Amino acid sequence: MRTAMLLSSAVLLFSAFTATPHAGDLVLPGGPPSIQLAGISKGTITQAVWAKTTTVDLAGCVPDAQVTSLTVCIQDCKGKADQLSTKGDRFTPAMKTMIANLPAGTPFTVKVTVVDGSGKTWTVPDATYVTAH
Repeated sequence: MRTAMLLSSAVLLFSAFTATPHAGDLVLPGGPPSIQLAGISKGTITQAVWAKTTTVDLAGCVPDAQVTSLTVCIQDCKGKADQLSTKGDRFTPAMKTMIANLPAGTPFTVKVTVVDGSGKTWTVPDATYVTAH
């Protein structure tokens, strides 16, 4: 009987620490690095948000991860792929102009190379966004 009580107390204590978060609970991002633009991991980017976006941000649990190269890919009106690349996490003026000039509803993809403080290269999934006005 005593063992059963101890076991049930342990289960209750464990479930209190592993409960599903409720609305309003603070949930921190976790896992390996992932791409974010203006706090958005994918989806629609308005012209106003794009105009203020200067760098690619990383979310995840690797605090010393840094973007070492950045590529922006689009498909032009004729279906031909085009891309611009740079070193670091900052969009170049040409990248900013290329995306700003896309018609609303046009997808573009951001690709990065990421390295942490120990020199480990992380595989980061590409992020696709869609332009909006």
